[in-house]
Amino acid sequence: MSAASTRRALLGGAAAAVLVAPAYAQGDRTDGELLEELLALEGRLAGAYEAALRRDAIDAGLGELLLEQEREHIRGLDQALRSVGGRSPRAAVPPRELSSALRSRAAFARFALDLEAQARSAYTAAAAEISRPGLRRPLGSIMACEAAHEVALRTAAGLPLLAGGG
Repeated sequence: MSAASTRRALLGGAAAAVLVAPAYAQGDRTDGELLEELLALEGRLAGAYEAALRRDAIDAGLGELLLEQEREHIRGLDQALRSVGGRSPRAAVPPRELSSALRSRAAFARFALDLEAQARSAYTAAAAEISRPGLRRPLGSIMACEAAHEVALRTAAGLPLLAGGG
């Protein structure tokens, strides 16, 4: 199987998992709280990519692409948050591990890979909890994008494309 078809299968499966998330899996959080949490995660990702680009801790082309996509996620989440009457979260404090991750491209790739995995997991949980079904598709789309980021970062870190791969 080619890398492109593997990536398509991974993204398609991830998106499908979110889109069919059961509506009865409601948690105690409101849609606004869920969106605020996702927006804060996206802010941390964008901040990490900005710092990595400033410190040359990521290939410029990859870093700019990932940063622009995170900014698009932020714009979309902010719009969705306003539609449910939520408020934008306060500025996020960068994770303390960011400083040491900026020492090398490999270290940063592994750090960003962990952040992207956290974001993907948060989108999976949010899609299952969100009460407005119309928000599941955009959340699934962003989650699939985060999964694609993981694949790109695994390549940058010199890891197999798929976790657990040989």
